[in-house]
Amino acid sequence: MTRKPSTRLLLSLALGWAFVPGLAQADTRSDIEARYEQLRAAMDSREADRIKPLLAGDFVRTDLGENKMSADELIAGLAKIPVDPDRTSKTIIQSVTVNGKTVEVVQQQVASDKRQGRDGEMHTFGTTSLSRDTWVQSDKGWLLKVTDAQSTTITRDGVALRTIKKGDPVPQGRRGRMGPGARGTMGPPRPVGED
Repeated sequence: MTRKPSTRLLLSLALGWAFVPGLAQADTRSDIEARYEQLRAAMDSREADRIKPLLAGDFVRTDLGENKMSADELIAGLAKIPVDPDRTSKTIIQSVTVNGKTVEVVQQQVASDKRQGRDGEMHTFGTTSLSRDTWVQSDKGWLLKVTDAQSTTITRDGVALRTIKKGDPVPQGRRGRMGPGARGTMGPPRPVGED
């Protein structure tokens, strides 16, 4: 005598398989979040041997001014930026889309530091930068292949001073340094206009 599988068992199996992609995406999201944290720490160190292993060999960064740079150019540019011990930053992942061995991410990097403004008072300056990133799976884990800046908002004491979007003219700082999207920077640059 053979028994037919119960309807409940079949329903349970069907629902279980429906949740597998969601679980895989949650695992991938956790992996990508960990990679962003590793990349942030590596970039804060300015050490090429910590940064380069997290980037794909054909890595390309496109800034707000549509300038493109390779991993080597990015690392060389970072080396010129002094380490600011008062700067804090965090990455907020807004969305993750998994497509096999490629992951598309929309992420926001929020950074701030305290420094003296033109008025002689200490202020908290911040940047919130949005980018679209592509990560690729390799035998070394997820590697950042593309980061494409979309916008940067600059704040002082929590009040927005300006927002620059992809394609907008990139402003010049008082000392001639380019603002958000400047070559040689990744993520939020130091705020412009109050240096």
